[in-house]
Amino acid sequence: MASNLLEFWIKIGQIVIILIILGYFLFRRFHDNIRGFDWFIGLFSFAIVQSVIEIALFFPTEYGSLDSNSAIQEIHIIPYALGLFCLFLYTELIRNSRPNTWYLSISTLLLGGYLAVYFIELGFNLELDFLPEYRIYRVIFNIFQAFVLAQAFFVFLMDAIKVEYKRLKRISIVIASTMGVAFLFSFVKIFERWTIQIDSSLQFYGAIPLGILFGVTAITFIANPFYVYLIPTKFNKLIVLNESGILLYSVRIERGEPKIIEDTLLTGTISALKTILAETTGAQTDLRKISFRDKKMIVVEDLKKRVSTIVISDSDSFILQLAVKHFNRDFCNQFGHILENFDGSISSFSGATDIVRRVFPFVPPEEIIVE
Repeated sequence: MASNLLEFWIKIGQIVIILIILGYFLFRRFHDNIRGFDWFIGLFSFAIVQSVIEIALFFPTEYGSLDSNSAIQEIHIIPYALGLFCLFLYTELIRNSRPNTWYLSISTLLLGGYLAVYFIELGFNLELDFLPEYRIYRVIFNIFQAFVLAQAFFVFLMDAIKVEYKRLKRISIVIASTMGVAFLFSFVKIFERWTIQIDSSLQFYGAIPLGILFGVTAITFIANPFYVYLIPTKFNKLIVLNESGILLYSVRIERGEPKIIEDTLLTGTISALKTILAETTGAQTDLRKISFRDKKMIVVEDLKKRVSTIVISDSDSFILQLAVKHFNRDFCNQFGHILENFDGSISSFSGATDIVRRVFPFVPPEEIIVE
């Protein structure tokens, strides 16, 4: 919360920077349709709302018409808390097809508890005698913030440890480092009033480092936009077939001696599974995922049912499903005229390798083997 005119103008500058970042994310989201940016659009949108509320509260507080210790002053934290929840969902959906039940329960309980206690105090005008930093809702919020940032740190750290692609490892280390430092600051915020003494002019010390660290993360995604489809698992194979089951394009992702797998056998199996599913269950929905031991198969079709993209991986995470949909859409856009007048020749689809490299940047280029 801005406590003097200098901090007020700093907040104005912060809004301008966030608006630029948000504008870029919106451009990539709608121009390139990178749906993985949805969570970061939410995060930075809530950050702007937070800053606007702080600016709106500055003048009545500065000129004495509003008590600086009033609970209403804390309302600007709510948009930030909702933005953190967007970050939590993103990091969970990197690893899973849906958020982990326990983690989701903990984060929802903390967020709900913070909002409930805050609005109870605000609604019933329960102005406690001690400063906001001591109040229960602020403590709950600080715990929630630390939980989300710890989760983000763990996800990016695991990615940095697991991946072998050096470029991806560097990016993961940068983001993991920023999230780790952010977590340390947020952890200190839980106990700051009981463990350390801070001059009143430096009460905002936590907001500035957190803002800078989130800015570093944003710049990382701006420089590597498709990294938003982060997948810290092994990506094995991608194939594309048309509505008749004809193989149009196939790549395997591996190093060393190739494992001989007949793509025609795989495509035939997929077609048979679709038929069996429709005839035995009467299901009207499409075949989307198949699990077998430690491998997952994701199946994505375009709206016209012309093309199916099949990915075999160690994961069926929601983010990977978005990436496969992105590939399928770009494939149809690039080769739509060929698909409309398909004559049986598949040589024209070799250019899809460029789409693989763009949409799946976590795949080492040297391991992309076109079959």
